[in-house]
Amino acid sequence: MPIEPSTRRAGLRALIVVVTLGSAVVAARPGSARTVTPSVAPVVAANAGAHPASPQGGVIVQVRDFPSSATLSIVAWNAAAPAYGLSTVVSRSGRPDQYHRLWVNQDWPGGRDVKQAQGLDRPLKLDSLTDTQNCFNGKCTPTSTFRARILDGQMRGSKGDVPVKFITNSGSEIVFTLRRDLVDAYLGTIDSVVAALKK
Repeated sequence: MPIEPSTRRAGLRALIVVVTLGSAVVAARPGSARTVTPSVAPVVAANAGAHPASPQGGVIVQVRDFPSSATLSIVAWNAAAPAYGLSTVVSRSGRPDQYHRLWVNQDWPGGRDVKQAQGLDRPLKLDSLTDTQNCFNGKCTPTSTFRARILDGQMRGSKGDVPVKFITNSGSEIVFTLRRDLVDAYLGTIDSVVAALKK
C-alpha cells in the first residue's frame, strides 16, 4: 500500500527535528564512533568527532527543508572550523545529487582569487554561490562561498580524511581537510534523508 504524502512528510519532519536537535550539541564526545550507519546517522551526527584539544568543536549536520524549494539541502561543518564544510541536495522524490561540494567562505584570505581546485588525485570543478537561505535553527553558514565539486562515488570511496587544495591566480595554495568524522556523519545523514523520502 503506498504511503500518503502527508505521512511521508511527517516522517521526514521527525528526521529533520532529530538532526536539528542533534546539531545544537556542538561539544561532542572525543571517543565517538567514526562509522555512521543510515539508521542512526541523525543521532551520531550530533556526537561525532570532537577533538580533545578543541572542546568547542563538533560536527554539525543540518537538513534544510524550505517549503518553496524543490530540494532539501544537507549541510555539514565542524563547529571549531565554521568557515568551510560540505553540502549537497536531495530531491523531494528521494534522489540525491551525484555531487558533494566542499564550500569555503568567500572571505577566506585568497578566496576571491581562487582559480582551480584539486582533490582525491584529480582536478575538481570550481564554482561559487551566494545563498541567502544560509541559516537554520540559529546556526548559519557563510552567505558567499567558493566550492569544489566532488563526485559521490569518489567521496564514498575515500577511506581517510579528504584534503582539497585550492590554487589562486598568483599560484598560492590553500588546503582544507575534510575530517573523516565529518564526512561519515554527513554521508550517513544523506542516506537517512533519502531513505525517509523514498518511504
